[in-house]
Amino acid sequence: MTADSRDRPRFPVPMAVPERLTGARRPRLGEPIWVVHGAGADDQLVGADLRVRGAEEMLWEILHDAGYERIVFSSFREAVYFRDRHSRELTRRTGERAAPRRSRTMRHFTGPLGDRMVLADPARQGAAARSSAGGTDFGPRTQPPAASDPQRMMMLDSLMVQESVRTAVVVPAADTLLRNMQMDMRRSFAEMIGRWSAGQIGAGNTCVLLFSQAEFADVVEFVRGLDYLPQLSSRLEALAVRRAAPTVTRIGTPDEPELSRLIQLVRLRNGLRIEDWNALPHITRVMAAQRVGVRTWLPELRSMAERRTLSVEALRELGLAEVPVLDSRDLWRRLDSMTGLRQVKDFLVAHRHALEADAALRELGRGADAEPTAMHLVFTGNPGTGKTMVAGMIGEFYRDLGLLRRGHLVDASVEDLVSPYVGETSRLTGALVRQALDGVLFIDEAYRLSDQRDGHGGEAIDLLLSEMENHRDRLVVIIAGYPDKIEEFFAANPGLASRFPAGNRLDFPDYSPAELHAILLRQLTELGLTWCAGLSAALRTITSELYRTRDPETFGNARTMRELATQIKREWAQRTRPVRGGPVDEATEDDIPQRYRPLLGDPAPLDEVLAELDELVGLGAVKDSIRRIAAVLELRRLQPNRPSIALAPHMVFTGSPGTGKTTVAGLMGRVFVALGLLHSGHVVTATRADLVAGYVGQTAEKTREKVMEALDGVLLIDEAYALRGGVSNDFGPEAITELLTLMVDWRGRLVVIVAGYPEEMAAFLRSNPGLASRFEQHLVFEDYSVPELRLIFERLAESEGFQLGQGVSAKVVRWLEADRDGLQQRGERFANGRTVKNLFGVIESRLAQRVLRLPEAERAANAMLITSIDVPDPGRTR
Repeated sequence: MTADSRDRPRFPVPMAVPERLTGARRPRLGEPIWVVHGAGADDQLVGADLRVRGAEEMLWEILHDAGYERIVFSSFREAVYFRDRHSRELTRRTGERAAPRRSRTMRHFTGPLGDRMVLADPARQGAAARSSAGGTDFGPRTQPPAASDPQRMMMLDSLMVQESVRTAVVVPAADTLLRNMQMDMRRSFAEMIGRWSAGQIGAGNTCVLLFSQAEFADVVEFVRGLDYLPQLSSRLEALAVRRAAPTVTRIGTPDEPELSRLIQLVRLRNGLRIEDWNALPHITRVMAAQRVGVRTWLPELRSMAERRTLSVEALRELGLAEVPVLDSRDLWRRLDSMTGLRQVKDFLVAHRHALEADAALRELGRGADAEPTAMHLVFTGNPGTGKTMVAGMIGEFYRDLGLLRRGHLVDASVEDLVSPYVGETSRLTGALVRQALDGVLFIDEAYRLSDQRDGHGGEAIDLLLSEMENHRDRLVVIIAGYPDKIEEFFAANPGLASRFPAGNRLDFPDYSPAELHAILLRQLTELGLTWCAGLSAALRTITSELYRTRDPETFGNARTMRELATQIKREWAQRTRPVRGGPVDEATEDDIPQRYRPLLGDPAPLDEVLAELDELVGLGAVKDSIRRIAAVLELRRLQPNRPSIALAPHMVFTGSPGTGKTTVAGLMGRVFVALGLLHSGHVVTATRADLVAGYVGQTAEKTREKVMEALDGVLLIDEAYALRGGVSNDFGPEAITELLTLMVDWRGRLVVIVAGYPEEMAAFLRSNPGLASRFEQHLVFEDYSVPELRLIFERLAESEGFQLGQGVSAKVVRWLEADRDGLQQRGERFANGRTVKNLFGVIESRLAQRVLRLPEAERAANAMLITSIDVPDPGRTR
């Protein structure tokens, strides 16, 4: 054993570097500057040997273990000092070998005493100083007499350039030293640091700078702001770029394993009692979430040992647990108790197994070179589907797996990330990222970042991608929004998709009517209300209608249920006016807010609507088809376990004009309302002119407006084949394409009926591959027979209050037959019922002229009597 090895301090238990050190665990070989920073820079640390150390002692042990022979410290108040006798004696022997005289000298050093370096005698220093933690004696902490900044620099520079002894210079509280450097020495100090940063030092030597800034970006910003250290600033900026290969160490606040060791230390030394050992993991989790150092926890726990047991409740009572943390044992129970979200629950179970498998394989030394399972997630879905709530659980989920230290949630909007001012976006985004470190950054409607036309959104995306890479072990990003918008967002930047793999994209579907009803009742329970059976049944109808008539742009799912529950409670309080100590009535149907009452509706029974259909003249085949359609839909509605729900079908009506297509379309709307498949059932009639514009980009908008007008009812497009167009610049096909999209988007809230002549409608359905598949039902409206036309005329006259004289109906029939035959000979179409209405108008006009020629006394008696004179002769229209 050599003399040098005998002089070095020895430790019976090797120190395990605390878990809170992230990044480089020791100086990187060949790196002249090692930056250590963080909130724990002035804290105490608890090693695996249950010893409490200060940051300086920890750094000494790391450097000693890394093979540094001489470890020198230099702070703002103490120019040069040592924490172990070996480093001090090695410095003395270096001077003795250079010049064996009484006044020891050192090479490469010149100061006020020439080439002499004065080292205090330990015997004259008094009792040996111990480390700040009061632990192992490292030998005397010695330093030369108080030295000025010039002397400090010359001494440290001399030690750093020596080749013979591998040396580390440690600068605790480097920010304090750099900030308070004498103005006249700043240039010289900058030149020295510049030489060191450039590697102009002894091989293997390094300078350790210990900063108090929590994040490395803050260290870089601090040094840049000093102005006089451009080379060090450039060096740190270069280190920031190379964060993928760890060259920087961060000391955060203590995490759960270290706090667990601290609790055991106080238990063994001070008799701290644990109230519930099963709750100990939760206790340490609560302590870690407070972001409080060991220097604070240690005296608090020692004080607690004297008068009470350790529990979460005790920490709260003492004001030591201000940040609430839910027990992780409740995480899966809470998730299971949430209504719906089956896909979300299944994904989290599978995701947990994948992450745990990664950890298990790494422990076996396998899969180390493989890309770990990605933790960043994408949530797609409409508002109120639980995305924010689940995002908060994801933080706990990752924390329990040991992948995040805190697991807290930072909920950010685009406005929190982007500023209209140049340079401000980087500051805002960077600040939010630092706030979210060790937890989850949740960005709702993230796609709006790529919609920023001024370019600042792109700046936020670029910085976010960089920070996700720099802090890949400390930051989880969850982005949320509508599915189609999220895809546009990924397309805006090639790097986005790789950060969020397809397997980590999770869809949150809208809650079903039954789930919305359950959520609403739970909200009422949480508000303290009870209710009658009638209110529950009415709310079931309301939630079903809200679901069926929902607009993805405005419907809030569970959020809407919370709002409804709050309004019900307000109405209940206004009606019952409960007082303290008095009776509390249950909520009833009377407490349903007025704005929701129309959703209860009172549609006519299906049999009543079908009876109206039966009263129509003719249309035997159409009536039979409608009854079959209604029967099938009613059956599907009565089959709750059927995979596909009942939906009102889109329809094609073919037939000549005046065969009742518009009338039947109105009845179809009412049939669907009676079946509970449409909300209002109103009919909006449209032609080509209502859907097609004359300029590029306007047709889709016009079509969309007409569809929104018909929402919850029927859109009847007469002569729909006119949309086919016939010239190259016609926009009719654009209307068809937009209509097909909207028919899918609003399925369940919209029925489209296209009508026209049979041959033309067949060609129309062939004009676009998607048309035929969208229309499930085809109804053929046959021309009315002559007896049916006569009956239509007679009912029309009766409905208007007229009486028909002898021979009127027969003459009407002769006129209609002559008109139909004439049209057929000319190759034109007979208008059926429309012709009857037109004829009735002519008859009424002729009646008016005849009656007004009568004496005034006779006019009233003849005003409502139609005679054969009023019917034009066959072949005439007047």
